[in-house]
Amino acid sequence: MRPPSISSSSVRVAPQQERSARRLAGFLQAAAELFSEIGFEATTMQAIADRNNSSIGALYNYFPDKQSIATTLLSRYAEELHWRLKSLMEHSETLSTVEFAGLFIDCIIDFAQERPAYLNLHGLTIRFRRDPAARKALREIIANAFRIKNPSLSSERSLLAGNVAVQIVKGMINLYLESDAKTKPLVVAEFRRVLTSYLEKVLSDQRPAGARR
Repeated sequence: MRPPSISSSSVRVAPQQERSARRLAGFLQAAAELFSEIGFEATTMQAIADRNNSSIGALYNYFPDKQSIATTLLSRYAEELHWRLKSLMEHSETLSTVEFAGLFIDCIIDFAQERPAYLNLHGLTIRFRRDPAARKALREIIANAFRIKNPSLSSERSLLAGNVAVQIVKGMINLYLESDAKTKPLVVAEFRRVLTSYLEKVLSDQRPAGARR
């Protein structure tokens, strides 16, 4: 898996030395912990500096405000999730539709559990928009996986199906974020059924005889 990089667009000074890179990574880790624990709005720049045992001045050397920190984290998370999903799509041909849909859902949930700040920042993505080219690239990877599983799909149809699948997953994340611990597994199970049902239809439309579903 390709390691995620730190976006330099929101960082005032890109790290040139290992020590500087470690300090920057420490600030991002501290911010991620606080965003997860108390939320974006309650987190302050001072709290991030304190969590990293650094001065507020050192933090401001890298970031002008906490929004830029959130932007950098979201960019990092988006890139990491992109490569996880890309790896899944590359193996989609060997999976049944039920397996494929389940692993698609699991990939997102596992990532969200490993990166709890991702969920807390997810609701802020309207303000912190991801690069449109990156979004398009991910959807094209998904669309290509759909065409491999069902060669009869046109480019337009497979891209539409990829967009719909992404929106289904986004809906799951939104409801998952709003749910309590007891309800979260039920939300995941329901959306797994929804995605499976949708993909069963898409990936079986006019399939050539003998092709695996």
